[in-house]
Amino acid sequence: MKKLYSNTLMQLIVALCTFSFVACQEYSIDSQPEGPLNIQIDAQDSYTALATSPSNVVFNISSNTPWTIESDAQWCVPTPSMSASSSLVSEIVVSMENNTGKQSRTAKLTIKAEGISNTKVITIEQVSKEKLVVVPYGELVATEGEEIQFSIISNKPWEIIPSISYVSDIDKKSGNGNENGQEEIITVKIPANAGARREGTITVRTEFEEYSFTIIQNGITIVQEEDPANTTMAITNAGPSETTIKISSNKEWKVEVPKEYQSWLQAEAISDSELKLITTSYNPLFASRKGQVLIKTKEVIDGFDGITFDVEQQGKSFWWNGGGTAAQVQENGSIILSGTGTSQIVSNFTSKKGRLTIDLASLNLTGESWIELNYWPNIDWTSTPNFHLHLKPNKESNFTCGGGYNWTQKTFTMTTEECNAIRQIVAEVTYKPGSTDKLIIRLLFNGEEVAVLDNNIQDIYAFGDDNQYCPQTIYYRLQAGAEDSSMHVNSMTWEPIE
Repeated sequence: MKKLYSNTLMQLIVALCTFSFVACQEYSIDSQPEGPLNIQIDAQDSYTALATSPSNVVFNISSNTPWTIESDAQWCVPTPSMSASSSLVSEIVVSMENNTGKQSRTAKLTIKAEGISNTKVITIEQVSKEKLVVVPYGELVATEGEEIQFSIISNKPWEIIPSISYVSDIDKKSGNGNENGQEEIITVKIPANAGARREGTITVRTEFEEYSFTIIQNGITIVQEEDPANTTMAITNAGPSETTIKISSNKEWKVEVPKEYQSWLQAEAISDSELKLITTSYNPLFASRKGQVLIKTKEVIDGFDGITFDVEQQGKSFWWNGGGTAAQVQENGSIILSGTGTSQIVSNFTSKKGRLTIDLASLNLTGESWIELNYWPNIDWTSTPNFHLHLKPNKESNFTCGGGYNWTQKTFTMTTEECNAIRQIVAEVTYKPGSTDKLIIRLLFNGEEVAVLDNNIQDIYAFGDDNQYCPQTIYYRLQAGAEDSSMHVNSMTWEPIE
């Protein structure tokens, strides 16, 4: 029995040892892995980076075996460059320095994994810093036309964009550029210019840079000598006058006045370098009067129609002298007087014989408002002619002349509606019909004669004694008695009579 127990115990020990040996064989650390070695990389085979402030290249590595990344260029750095002991999976960030050179450069990243014979190579090309240099044409192109040249130095593809057709005949409008700094010569054929001096722009453009320069071609030059850039000729006088303008031109020229300005403006060439402007009447507006002259070449040149100069008669014949009434000068040179109080328009000249025409856009006399027109001397009015219009709606109006000589006096009556319908007032000191030495004074509303002052008065202005028979200043007044009273004066025209 004892022997049987010993045998049984021995068998159990042998069985336990056998089991332990098998277990050690099956779970040994030197045993083969469950699967093959593997590395996965989601990077592209190649990347292109900008020269300045390049973006990082980012990709991922997933592996069951240690790995490393090697860069063959110092300016291109991967992070991390090897797997960590705690993880075989990583996000890789590749950073690059700015490329300040004139040529592009390439870096190669080589990824290796332990136990895997194949490697992964990633190519990163960083473009060169863009450089565009243009040497422009800087001379004045001849009127007859010519071929001109400029040069381009670019390490990038470029194109040329002309701004206008006469600079568009270009032998080469685009190119690929080069990284060795080689200059490219561009030729532009400029045609003859039959007109005024002209300008065109050439723009050379790459993807990120551009350079523009102006080509100026000489043409027919007609300018004001003292101020070549100024296209306005100024006349400072308000009335009939002559103004000489110096002209600089490379062609023989002549001058014309457009038909719409011929009623008051004339022009003539008095030499090869002088132009005379002649104003034949007073400026009737309450702002500068504007006209034009056209200067052409004597020789007919196809495509050249002349150069237009504005003419500005800056002097004004009448000005506003305000009281309580508001005045507004309009863009067209007319004036609106409105409100209460006395406001007047005053002449900048003194008058003798002549015709005053007041053109009205509107007249609105309300309440006690009325119109006054005075021709007033600057010396003793008791012995010098002075005449007046007092236009009062629904009351006795009068047209009179003081200063002696027994002028006739006229009175008349008009309703408010009749007064407000007036669009033109004419006061005329002129010769009596059929006489060359007797004067009359006429008043007309809307072309209809309202009153005539007569009595065979001698032409007092013929004596030439301005101290005794002095000329008069003209005053035209709105005596406004109500806020809504107004008059809109388009113009006041003075035409002297000799």
